[in-house]
Amino acid sequence: MTNSIRCAKCGACTVVCPVYKASGGLESYSARGRNHLATVPEFARPTPAYEDIFSKCLLCGACTRACPRGIDVNRETIRARSGFSRFYGRQGFQKYLARQALRHPEILGAAGRLGRTAGRLTRRLPPDSGLRLRLAMFEPPAAEVPAAPAPVSRPIPQAAALTWFPGCAAEYLFPEIASACRDLLAGHGFDLVVPEGLGCCGLAHHAAGDGATALALARRNIEILERRPGPILISCASCFAHLRHYRDLLADDPLWQERAAAVGDRLEEMMQFLDGLAATAAPEHIGAAAKRPLRVFYHDPCHLRHEVAIAREPRRLLQRAAGVDLVELPGGPQCCGQGGLFHIGAPELAALIRDDLAAKVLALQPDIVTSTCSGCLMQWKTALTAAGSPVKVMHLAELLRLIAAVGTVDGA
Repeated sequence: MTNSIRCAKCGACTVVCPVYKASGGLESYSARGRNHLATVPEFARPTPAYEDIFSKCLLCGACTRACPRGIDVNRETIRARSGFSRFYGRQGFQKYLARQALRHPEILGAAGRLGRTAGRLTRRLPPDSGLRLRLAMFEPPAAEVPAAPAPVSRPIPQAAALTWFPGCAAEYLFPEIASACRDLLAGHGFDLVVPEGLGCCGLAHHAAGDGATALALARRNIEILERRPGPILISCASCFAHLRHYRDLLADDPLWQERAAAVGDRLEEMMQFLDGLAATAAPEHIGAAAKRPLRVFYHDPCHLRHEVAIAREPRRLLQRAAGVDLVELPGGPQCCGQGGLFHIGAPELAALIRDDLAAKVLALQPDIVTSTCSGCLMQWKTALTAAGSPVKVMHLAELLRLIAAVGTVDGA
């Protein structure tokens, strides 16, 4: 029995779907609507309209979590996309180019250097400039955060070395994230080691239905990661969630599935790892109290919130920091609308989801928005640039390093 037939048409998925709500309740953009379309004989061979409808999904996982019958909507959507044309959906060629860049680090590295150079010039552009919004992810904060002093250099024993999967964004687009992760873990006595040859985790290719490329990337990363013993630390929420899925992707190959499971059992999400270290140490507050508490909003990446239930640990790390006031949305966490490459293929819908969340968060008057998902951080930078807000955006590792190094970032 297919998931389409199992669907009870109850509408639980529509209540939680960001795309359904942003579209004004367009049924075809809900999981229920797509499940129905999958049963229509006319769509046995995908048409451009059919492909476009299935491209309008963030794969956030909210509907899968809400489904009373346990339908894995993400899996069904990706399965449908696997039969689509290479350039399916709106802006299909742009999304294809983005996926190609992720496969080739030299392209991504060049794009990062160009973006950072252009980002320093964006303040000369009008606030409502489309180009400024495109480059917002590389734009420095409106009010520069003081640079954290370099940690005290000290020898670290080899036994304290940790294998690290930094993800494409930290390694090629935003080196400040990589630097913060290294400094933060060095403060706990660990040296982060990135094995040579690691590539993209493959999430974007998997989400697009490009199973062959996703499997090739998974096998390469498994081969490299299994050469080193011990825990594998991951600082990007999306990468962590996808690497956990390697064993499912390779389910048809028992040998590779076994290897994927062995690697998967060693994965450690960075904030969960740090929270575990803090839990075994003597209770203490990081940093010194500020003149005014720093108001921080922590954005939950959908992959962590819906798939692996990592939500308390990042908050506990912030609550241990002196002078930090953690602010929360009254209605609970929301998707930011980035969705990997969704924001490229459905820019209007992505902007509606983005701006709705940004307005609610800005009403809380935060000083800093932080998260651990590289995609979410890029979306937040665009959101705050579009809103003309000076609120800073940084990876949680950057914020924790800053607080540990300089005491706190004064909210005043």
